[in-house]
Amino acid sequence: MDSREAKAILWIYRPGIDDDDPQFAEALAEAERNPELRAWLFEQGKSYNDIREKLRRIPVPDDLGEKIVRGRPIAFPRPTTRARIWQIAAAVALLGGISGFFLRDLVKDRRLLSQTRAAAGAAAGTADGSTVTVTGEVLDMACYIAFNLSGPDHADCARTCIKNGLPVGIKAPDGKAYLLIGANEPLNNRLADYAAKTITVKGIVRQRDGFFMLDQVTLEKL
Repeated sequence: MDSREAKAILWIYRPGIDDDDPQFAEALAEAERNPELRAWLFEQGKSYNDIREKLRRIPVPDDLGEKIVRGRPIAFPRPTTRARIWQIAAAVALLGGISGFFLRDLVKDRRLLSQTRAAAGAAAGTADGSTVTVTGEVLDMACYIAFNLSGPDHADCARTCIKNGLPVGIKAPDGKAYLLIGANEPLNNRLADYAAKTITVKGIVRQRDGFFMLDQVTLEKL
């Protein structure tokens, strides 16, 4: 594996979460051998951690947690505390802000993002503005970002969150997660019952602040 291949893999590496994941072992080893790649990985990890910290510091109205969980018949897999509710609410707020930036840019200007971002996306196989087909697991993005929750054990919770309007996404086999935006309407109603299941979608890749989104999504296979 050369540094270019390692960098493409490490674009989706999450420090402290993916350390023991075997799919990153060879790429991490290459980063240890390559000073330039190691420096890039350090900056990438710092940006990821900065985003997580900002997510946790977003001020949330006292009644927002109650609005989010109102009517939920399903308990969280972990004890439900005010801090946990605030973290989920912060994740929703962050995703909402990111989505707003995406939509604003799409309305104002359909051009690709900067050449730097395009080159970075190309290295990872996800160039901004490219149309891709992704097969993967349907995610409740709020719980996934805040607590790294996904998979069959989280299916009931994810289904309820998606039905209640929380952001929906997809996690590809390579570990990359995308926020999903429909062409003309939200995809929540159509995808809620597929939470934690594998589907195939097609959309246009967009990227902002380390987050990926598929815009103008069509459902190819459910």
